[in-house]
Formats: sequence, structure tokens, C-alpha cells
Amino acid sequence: MKLNLFMAQLVVKKYAGGAGYKENTVGRLLGEVEYFFDYLKTAYEVHDLRDVGADHLRSYLQHLKETDSPFTGKRYRPRTILMKAGALRLLFKSLYLEELVLVNPMREVEYFVKEEGGRREVMGEAEVSRFLDCVEENNALGARDRAMFELMYSSGLRCGEVAGLNVGDIDLENRELMVRCGKFNKDRVVPISEVAAAFLKRYLSGRKAKDDPVFATRTGRLSPSTVGHRFRDLLNRMGLSRPGVSAHSVRHSTATHLLEHGAGIRYVAELLGHEDIQTTVRYTHMLPENLKGVYRRYHPRENESFREVGEEYLARLAGFEKELGRSKRGKKLVAKEKEKRYDEGRE
Repeated sequence: MKLNLFMAQLVVKKYAGGAGYKENTVGRLLGEVEYFFDYLKTAYEVHDLRDVGADHLRSYLQHLKETDSPFTGKRYRPRTILMKAGALRLLFKSLYLEELVLVNPMREVEYFVKEEGGRREVMGEAEVSRFLDCVEENNALGARDRAMFELMYSSGLRCGEVAGLNVGDIDLENRELMVRCGKFNKDRVVPISEVAAAFLKRYLSGRKAKDDPVFATRTGRLSPSTVGHRFRDLLNRMGLSRPGVSAHSVRHSTATHLLEHGAGIRYVAELLGHEDIQTTVRYTHMLPENLKGVYRRYHPRENESFREVGEEYLARLAGFEKELGRSKRGKKLVAKEKEKRYDEGRE
């Protein structure tokens, strides 16, 4: 009896379910297994996983590096290839534990892919506003999209989290919602902005069944991948598309904009549902120079001996120095002004 796609997916589903993987993640893993099977049949005419060796796996990973995604039409990102390789690792690990294969060929495969520096692509505030304002609301689909992306930007939700919301999870009166079984299977309550609440109220008007999905298609609940596809489609239509920007960029933008406006990093970590605050700290690397100036001005361990001077003051000082010329008296006045400013900064 062959170890075919059906059997392999049953084993993966059993292993992933027992390990606590979320339903959406299990579905993605099953899809990756099917994609791998299609490659084996096309490239090698292999129909039995017991015939798969390390060379087949290396060939498949190389194929991914040279193939365009059917969704974006562009080459797979390094992180995506690592995710697909992880699915293969789980597949053969589960088959080995079930004693359906004698050896695990993934143990012989190195699948490190050069990352892109871990850069998180962020949309500017004006860019986000332009995107949201351009979502047309003259039909049911547009009303859904506007409410959905306003909510994602308002509350820093992941695609899977916004797709998994039920009507009963949202409290419009108190402007908050419950994210159930987010990443790491953690529940959390997050606020909703006044603007997002207004669009949600209009979109959910007349819907009272608490177990109904908030965002749905004609066939049922919206999937996380559909959220991403819809975002890219709208971005392209508006002429706002650029490399690296995806639906997840909305969440990154929420974090960055909150930090830019002075929100505490622990508050942002709690809002985003980060397990480790170091994950949130990464967003500070993208903050502009003006925030660094604010830090040096107000942090108690910084402003005792230094106060950041603004560009306006430096421009006035440069003009003052130019006006006085090279005279000894002028140089003394400039030096005195600098010393005065330094003393003010120490107070």
C-alpha cells in the first residue's frame, strides 16, 4: 500500500492537532503537503513518500527559490521558503514517529535561506489614511473591507485574528473586542478606535447572532489568506503598491505609529499580543530621528547632562555667527551663547 497524499495528510493532521496547532495552521500545512506532492509527481513521477530521499527535498527547495508565487506573481520571499521547509520537516517527522518511513530524509537537508535583514515594511500615517479613504463603501464588499482594515489598523490585529472574529467578540458600546486564541493560544482584550467603531457599527447593523463571523464571504468565514489577497488587490488598484508591503504591514504600522506618538512600549506589546517584549522593541529601530531627540530630552538618564537642541535654534545660531563675521568679539558672543544654551540644558 502506497504512502500517498491522503495518508500523509491524515498523519500530519493528527500530529499537528495533537501538538496544539490552530485550525488555520493545520489547513496551511495540509496545503503545503499537497503542493509538495504535485512537485514530486511532475518532476520525478514519485507517488509514494517512502521513495523520497534527501536529493528530492533539496531539489524541491531549490525549485521554490526559482519559482514565482501563484498569488503574487513574484519570487517567493526567503521567509516563505523557510515556512514551506518547516512544513516538510513536520511532515517527515510525523511519518517517522508513526513508523511509516524508516528514516527521516529531512535530517540530511540543510535549508537555511538568506534572510532580508528582518526588515519590517511600514506604511506612513498619510499612506495608511490614503489607503483607507480610497476603499469604496458603495457596496457590501466595500463596506466590509473598510470596516475590516480600519479595525486592523485600530487594534493591530493579525490577518488570522481579524478573520476569526465573531459578532459576539465585539463590544461597540465600550469600544473593545476579544481576540480569542491568538498566537500562542492567548486571549486578549484590545480597544477599538472611534473611527473603526463607527464603520463597524454601520457594517454590522442588524446582525445579532453572536456566533456569526464578523467578516465573511458568500460561502462562509473569510480566510486569513483572503484578507491578504484583498489588501494587495486594493493596494494595486489605488497605485499604492510597493515592495514588501502586505496586509501584515498594517499591524506593523499600528505599532510604529503608536510608539512615534509616545505610547509606552509595554502597552504596545500588550496590544499586539507579543509573548516577548523584545519582539516589540524591534519596532523602535524604525523610529525617526525626531523621536530619538525626544528620548534624549526627556529620559531621566539623558537630560541631566544634555538637552537636544532643535533645528530652528541651530539655524538661528548659524545666522548669528555669519552676521558677526570673524571678529574676536563675535566669536566670544557665539561662544557665550553656546555656553548659555548648554547650562540651560543642565537645569
